[in-house]
Amino acid sequence: MPTRTVSYGEFQIAVHPERNKLGAWIASVSVSHGARTVVNIRPMTVQPEWLTEEEAVRDGVEWGRRFIDREFNTPQSRSWVAERSHAEIWFRDAEESGGSETSA
Repeated sequence: MPTRTVSYGEFQIAVHPERNKLGAWIASVSVSHGARTVVNIRPMTVQPEWLTEEEAVRDGVEWGRRFIDREFNTPQSRSWVAERSHAEIWFRDAEESGGSETSA
């Protein structure tokens, strides 16, 4: 079966669907960034088996996206609550310093 390639940000996800010896579809996944291959084969000991080629391709693409997000697109460790708290403190301090400068 032909390999399907999907772009995800700066990465390329290549999915190669094939039938296993029981007739179910599985997908081998390769993720690359430019000329560098990040992962060449889906690193799992047990792969899900699918009834159709399209399901295997969809699963491979979804796995590649999750891998990229987990390994390269990790969010900052601070939550939006912490960010808002820092912003409120900054605005409060700015208002307090601004008010004291104009009255002096």
